[in-house]
Formats: sequence, C-alpha cells, structure tokens
Amino acid sequence: MLLLGCLASDALLEGDGYFCGFVGNTMSCGSPERDAAMAAAMLTPAEARSIGCPPLYVGQQREPEFGEVLPTPESTTFAIRTPDPALAARVSDAWGRIERWLAAHASATLRKLRFGAEPERLAQWEHYAGRRLPDDLYASYLRHNGAAGNLGDGFRLPGGYGLLEINDIDYINMSKCQSLVLAGDLADADPEHGTWHGSLLPTGTDASGHDLFVEPRTGRVGEAAFGERLRYDGPMGFPSHAAMLEALAAALESGAAMGGSYPTVTGSCELRWAAEPAPLPGGCAGEPRPTPTPTPTPTPQPPTHAEKRATGCLPARRAVVVRTPRAAVTAEVNATWRRIERWLARHAPATYTSLRPPATPLAIAQAEAAMGARFPDDLRASLLRHDGASDWGFSFPPVYTSMSVRGIRRDWQANCDITLDDPELSTYWWHGRLIPFGYDVTGGNLFVDPDTGRTGSFHSEDGLHTGDGDIWPSYLALLKVTARALERGEPVRGRQPRVEKDRLDWRYKD
Repeated sequence: MLLLGCLASDALLEGDGYFCGFVGNTMSCGSPERDAAMAAAMLTPAEARSIGCPPLYVGQQREPEFGEVLPTPESTTFAIRTPDPALAARVSDAWGRIERWLAAHASATLRKLRFGAEPERLAQWEHYAGRRLPDDLYASYLRHNGAAGNLGDGFRLPGGYGLLEINDIDYINMSKCQSLVLAGDLADADPEHGTWHGSLLPTGTDASGHDLFVEPRTGRVGEAAFGERLRYDGPMGFPSHAAMLEALAAALESGAAMGGSYPTVTGSCELRWAAEPAPLPGGCAGEPRPTPTPTPTPTPQPPTHAEKRATGCLPARRAVVVRTPRAAVTAEVNATWRRIERWLARHAPATYTSLRPPATPLAIAQAEAAMGARFPDDLRASLLRHDGASDWGFSFPPVYTSMSVRGIRRDWQANCDITLDDPELSTYWWHGRLIPFGYDVTGGNLFVDPDTGRTGSFHSEDGLHTGDGDIWPSYLALLKVTARALERGEPVRGRQPRVEKDRLDWRYKD
C-alpha cells in the first residue's frame, strides 16, 4: 500500500491550508465538509476514466465496482509478443553504440544500467495496464529495464532525466493523473495541448516535476512539466523512442550537444550533461555488470507457532475479567474530561456531540481477553466515560480520532494479521502488546504501550514511530495536554486548536 499526502488549497474551501491523505485511490481531507468541497471540484470517476486515469474517491474507502476483476498474477497466463524486427534492430544497434561508448569512457554509468525486463513481465504490464507499449519502447525495455538509483538517475539523459524502469511508468502516471483529477479541468487532459493525459507513458524523470514521455498513438517523445503544457518540440522532443536513442548514441560518439547539453564524464566515471563541452577524463574504461547467474529461489517457510506467539499477536486463551480502574486515576481522568467537555460544548458543539456514551466494563474486559492485554487504568477510565468518538469527531493532536473499544480491537487485529504473516515485523512495524486508541484516515494509530504506559504512533506505511514528537508519558498526560491546549489556545507540538463550522481541528501554528 502506497501512502501519499497533498496540500489542498484555499480555492477548494476557505480557511487555512490543510492536508489531505491518500490511501490508494481514496482520499480524505479531515472533515465531511472538506471532502464534499473536494469531490465537487474534481473530475468524476467517469470523467477520470475518459482521460485514461484511475478515478479518485473521497471520504470513504472504495469498494470494487460491479464486474471488476482484481489482478491475480499467479493464476493468469500472459501473451508474450515479439516487437517489430526492424524497430527492434534499430533499438539494439543504438543501445550497442551507447554501451560501447560508456564502456570506453563512463564505465560507472554502464554498470548502473539494469538488465533487460523479462518478456513475461512486459506482457504482464500490458495486460493489466490495458495498453500496448510502442514496439521500439518495448524492445528498449527488453535491453535495459531502466537504470539503478532513485527513479533511474544512475543513467541520466540530457535535461537530467533518469531512465525509468517499467514499474515506474505507473508510479509517475498515477501522480500526474491525481493532479489532473483534482484540478477538475478536462481541457487540461489533452495529449496534444494539455498538461497530461492518462495514456502517456513516462520514460524519464528528474524527480522534481519534469518528465520525459512517449505518446503511444504516434510514438513521439515529448516533455512534461508540472503546471505547463506538454511539449513535443522542446530540447528532448523526438519522432520516436528509437530516434531518441540514435540521437543519444550520436551525441556520445561525436561529443556534440543533445537537447542543448554536452556529454561529460565525472571523476567517478559517470556520464553527465553540461552546458559546455569538456575533455573526457582517462581511466574510466570498464566492463558492464556480468549477467547474473540464476540461483534457485528458496521456498519460504511459514512462521512457526513460537514465532507467532513472540509477536504478541497470538495471545493464550484467557478468561474475561472485569476490572475497575483505581479511584484516584478515575478522578483525574474524569476531571480532565470535564474540562474538555466544557470547552467543546461552548466552542465546538459538533465535536462535543461526537463523543460516545461510556463503554461497558464487560466490553473492555472482552477486548482485553481477545488481545491478551491489560488496558492501563487511565485508558480504561477514559473509555468508561466516553467510548471514543464518532467518525470526524473528537481528536487528539495532531489528527487522531478517539477510538471506541470496538475500534481498538478492530485495528489491533488488522495490524496483527499482517505481523503474524511475517513475525519479523514485530520488531519495528507492529507488536501485539500495543493498544491503539486513536486513528487517522491515512492509516495511522496512536497507541499506548502497557509495559511502560507511554504513548507512541504507528503508520501502515513505515511502522512504529517512537520519536520525541510521538511520545507522551501516559494516556492521561496526553489528555491533560489536550485540555490545557483547548482552554488556553496553545499549540501542541506545532498544532493549534481551531474551530471551523462548530468542529474542532488541529492546525499548524501560523
């Protein structure tokens, strides 16, 4: 699951800037009002599909549409094809010339060219993308599946474009399509004169908003820049991918400019492009990487029962025991909640009404038994006052909605299901002893560690966060800080309480 964030502008909703989170093709901006404004401004799912882009959905997780078949690569046979022999020969000849020059003058760059993509991989990509690569681009990927480095920057074309591998086509296209769909202007989705179109095939990027692409209907090579019109007549515009490779080979062999830049070589024997020609250093000859020898892939063994138990996600069966929090802790928790409730009732009534009634002691005990945990007394006392909050309801700073007992048990189980498949994840991604008590719509949780009483945060993208910005000495400490921030209008680690349409939100301090 790939996770993204974007800053939504005031053009969609008046007020301060705010963050919208993406999970797959579903996004949320933190409240129903913002989500509604975003949905009204962007392209509809039907409009997105009409421009070759996947739709975006707002506010709730999309379910598979009727008739939609999700990919099952293991059970699908892909038709392998052969590119046009004449085009394949041109591509092979151009790459041969490029490789020979690199071997003589920039061997470090030569070694960063990836080996060719397997024909099965290209056939699989075409099958699921529902489109066909131009034959010269197909043949090029059979020779080199991009280059090593960040987005192929181990091999740079003029203009600073790294050479993308086949998987990166979807990554760059998704980013471009999201911008198109969010902008909501179909006129921009024109492969000739617009800013992007979902049919275009990114083949290079400088990772800062400038991309090289192939237009599949004509095979032309063009350039795209964020917020600008597509160019086919720019420095790197060519009638085809094969023509671009031939021009690249000629520029290397002659030392002439390509796209306004001259080939140069660094002291570490890497190809670069400069505004002025420069003598090539010596001592940079070398061979490409040796072709890898296939080695048998060991069959992974399923985790043992002992390994699963060590994750904390497979607790021993235990009796359901109802416990009462200590009276002193209950008094402190209730006093803190009264401060929060008074402030919400006066300043953010919509958030005040989102607070749920108390959880039952039995529900808490059942969750503890299922999770093999014992909730800290401050969390237990809090749940006995409010069983969390409804969606888009009361949240702890910066963005975590207070969870019900049912939500705690649900998120704990969801995280544990993943950890049980790979017990090594328990060391850095999620451990079953942790108790989630807050969630954010992008796939994160606030949690408390019952062994220490301290809080931390978790995100599905990168696991556990236990840095200074995520730790509080206890759940009660966080509750008190929240009450104080509301009463005094003080920021909590950079986020300040604000009210918009009777709802509490935590915004970055001005």
